[in-house]
Amino acid sequence: MSKKILKLTIHRGTHEIGGTCVELATESTRILIDIGLPLVDEDGQSFKLGNYFNLNKAELVERKIAKDILGLYREDKYNKPPDAILISHSHPDHYGLLPFVKPDIPLYLSEGCQELIKATYYFRGLDSFLKTTEIVENQKSVSIGDFKITPYLVDHSGFDAYAFLIEAEGKRVFYSGDFRGHGKKSSLFDRFIADPPEDIDYLIMEGTGIEGKDCDYEKEDELRDRLITIFKEKRGLVFFACSSQNIDRISSLYSACRRSGRILVLDPYTVHLLDVLRKRAPSIPQFDFKDIRVFFTSDSNTRRLANDKILYKYKDSKITYDEIQEKRDSLVVKPSYGIRKAFAKKGYIEGSTLIYSMWGGYYENEKPFWDEYGIFPMHVHTSGHAGVTQLKKFASALNPTTIIPVHTLSPDKFPDYFGNKVKILSDGEPTEL
Repeated sequence: MSKKILKLTIHRGTHEIGGTCVELATESTRILIDIGLPLVDEDGQSFKLGNYFNLNKAELVERKIAKDILGLYREDKYNKPPDAILISHSHPDHYGLLPFVKPDIPLYLSEGCQELIKATYYFRGLDSFLKTTEIVENQKSVSIGDFKITPYLVDHSGFDAYAFLIEAEGKRVFYSGDFRGHGKKSSLFDRFIADPPEDIDYLIMEGTGIEGKDCDYEKEDELRDRLITIFKEKRGLVFFACSSQNIDRISSLYSACRRSGRILVLDPYTVHLLDVLRKRAPSIPQFDFKDIRVFFTSDSNTRRLANDKILYKYKDSKITYDEIQEKRDSLVVKPSYGIRKAFAKKGYIEGSTLIYSMWGGYYENEKPFWDEYGIFPMHVHTSGHAGVTQLKKFASALNPTTIIPVHTLSPDKFPDYFGNKVKILSDGEPTEL
């Protein structure tokens, strides 16, 4: 009788934040968990898929955008593909290589994740993807060959994000995905800690925040309260920069606007993303909510919506230049590239306030624009990832035999908190579990 083998290969992520890709394989079944793009390109700039979409597999691997994974890519006609790809959430560093993989590989992901990826691809003209999807739901197990997969809904800045319990060949592996315990869905973290899955052999745990202080991050509701205070104190136009896909943050922003008597102005791209999630989360801000207006930017995203007769849907919420001039002291504007360009031309940038609510590294791309007007950002942000305290609580609750770091720049910090349970791997290193 042959020995049962479960093999783990972290193709990317053992010493990197971004580009996450993990493989688990038995003798007859292979699954990938996430298939992400790197966060930055070879020049250290924020990664833009459009600059690389025409590359083939060999070029992607040569430029270190993708890893050479057997049977995964469209050009690989001869090797057997993975049996499935699990996508934990809708951030490109976890799904961004999907356009390059074989389209008939089944994808397992949440409904919200699917809708956000579809919307993102829609604006890039990549509508042909996501044809072989299976929707996962909280704690409803699915079988894929030798594997039993149980998804766990988690609190994260990515909407409808999941961790996965993976069972095969007598082993129980828990993949944390990206998570936190201080967002609007922090109760998910609390409930998980109180009643975690048992008998975990291996915890593959993200460590984005492992270098942070051993304390709790600011809660999303506390961030909202800070915004209320700022909005009441500041005069003139306020710009609030955040990711259009950070639904928790946009919800906090809208709530702060309502409580401080301000009107929230969004671009068509953002309101469309919110709109496609309406069925999944009807309480999140929408274009037709009180005190939300839409500024019709002149850019490719708006033209795409106009050409497909979708933009017309938002016309009753459109804000004009005359209204902006009249109400500028009561507006909070989410500044897309198109909005920045249009408002600069009208002279609306001078004397305004900028609140930056993203990782500070992203600001370097926008800094020259704001510097031109002598505007320095106020940073009001809280992480989408677990800090040290939450990582310790998570690991303690699961009590695995072994902890394997992923999605981290500093795996060497893990033994400081988790001792000899930690097993540090290298990218591409097959390990028998």
